[in-house]
Amino acid sequence: MPDMRDSEALIEALTHDLRPVARVAPVWRRVMVWAPVALGLGFLATRMLHRFATDWASAHAVISAANVALSLTLGLAIFAASLSISMADGRVRGKGWIMGGLAAWLVLAMVSMALSPRLISFQRGVGSYCFTFVLTAGAPMILVAIAALRRTRSLNPGRSLTVAGAGVAFMAFGLLGFCHPAEMSMTDFVAHLLAALVLGGITVLAGRPLIRA
Repeated sequence: MPDMRDSEALIEALTHDLRPVARVAPVWRRVMVWAPVALGLGFLATRMLHRFATDWASAHAVISAANVALSLTLGLAIFAASLSISMADGRVRGKGWIMGGLAAWLVLAMVSMALSPRLISFQRGVGSYCFTFVLTAGAPMILVAIAALRRTRSLNPGRSLTVAGAGVAFMAFGLLGFCHPAEMSMTDFVAHLLAALVLGGITVLAGRPLIRA
């Protein structure tokens, strides 16, 4: 035991077994590692479901393609934002681009609803497939998102996890676009939003005790 009055000896004793902290990889690199894992697991999870094939030769296939591309891009960008929020400075770059993407996604949703021959449909089963698909795809993605956030923890776990849940939802929307027609009823759209809210709630509740700094 070093003499408590000898500051240099005390510091030497306290730091003897310390190891340097590993530097956290840049956010973009972490997204490139974790996002493919999340999307891959989400895709595999939906293999258990009956999958409808999107008609890519139809007149409105470009809307489906745009929805897939925009949803996946938003999912990756928002997921990256959740990782940025968990860092010490909490800075999120590209907020304007994300907001613009969200606005474009809403416009695409309105175009899809305008194409629907039955905008307001309450038929049995309408919307339930979308709800089930998004939850099934998103469930394993939640685990991946929490694992990614756990690497750095977070001083604001609620905000980090809420944003991560939104990213998971949009990645699930992107996968849904591969087996969803361009047309969308209001019931479908509401089912999408409800599934996103459920994913967000699960992400926050499951992840808060695991990533709290």
